[in-house]
Amino acid sequence: MGGKHIKNQIAPRRPDPTEYVWLERQTFHIRGDEYTLLRRLGNGSFGSVWVSTTPSGFYAAVKVFDLRRRRSASKALHLTRSFETEIRMAYEMRNAGNYAATIYGFEFDRQRNVALIAMELGDDSLKSRVQALHRSHRGSETAGYDYISSSDRKNIWLQLVEIVLALDRLHVIHRDLKPSNLVFFGPVMKLIDFGISQKEYSPHEPLIGDRCYAAPECLSGGAPITTKADIWSAGGILYYMTYGSKPYYRSPLPPPNSATTRSVLVQEVIHHCLRRNLHRRANHQWLAQHPLSSGTALG
Repeated sequence: MGGKHIKNQIAPRRPDPTEYVWLERQTFHIRGDEYTLLRRLGNGSFGSVWVSTTPSGFYAAVKVFDLRRRRSASKALHLTRSFETEIRMAYEMRNAGNYAATIYGFEFDRQRNVALIAMELGDDSLKSRVQALHRSHRGSETAGYDYISSSDRKNIWLQLVEIVLALDRLHVIHRDLKPSNLVFFGPVMKLIDFGISQKEYSPHEPLIGDRCYAAPECLSGGAPITTKADIWSAGGILYYMTYGSKPYYRSPLPPPNSATTRSVLVQEVIHHCLRRNLHRRANHQWLAQHPLSSGTALG
């Protein structure tokens, strides 16, 4: 087991890396197993994620929720709830299918005031995978080639649609679907980072995450949202695989100085997913039955 497990949720401010120095080489007990943190993979508003190892040489990813960084009781409570949500939603998705990273255990270290989740260690994020595919295909004259090849895009898209449909069946809204929160474990892509996810129609707080991939209704606060929010995010991810950038101005139009993709199917999906009016946005049945999601056409 090895590789990268990139977690890169956007925080309100960019944390100083020195905040995490004390964690390096620290050993924590999680459900009876010892995990020594070796290398920080990423950080966000919650804390940080590390490559870790057990005494037997087993590698895992450990997510550290650093409660010491929260100077108010309300912020500490918010982080604790995020920790609980992460575990609950990840287990739901895992039980529904192979859609989420496997959690090995979780623990709260009262002495060091951190909460911890040990999970399987992936290979690379979708963001890294797309960048690598682009480098390998750069200069290709293959028909239908955009930022990555149409065949690679199709393979990834089919897995992404399965994840979005599974979220809908569970009435779960992830709210932070983006390329860095999708990780490959061999050929299988799985969803990570459920810290701000929620059940459908429940009240929510304004999003702290990547605004380019979040649906407009996730940013307003107060009003209930639906699982259609993740359909917007799926459209944004398809946009990224097609043009190599986040949705420009949160619009289905291509980035400046970029030609519109030649794939009519991809154009259709992006335009139907990236609709600000959620009542006019594609629903899950439309997404599942679209030729890009269900047919053999590469798009």
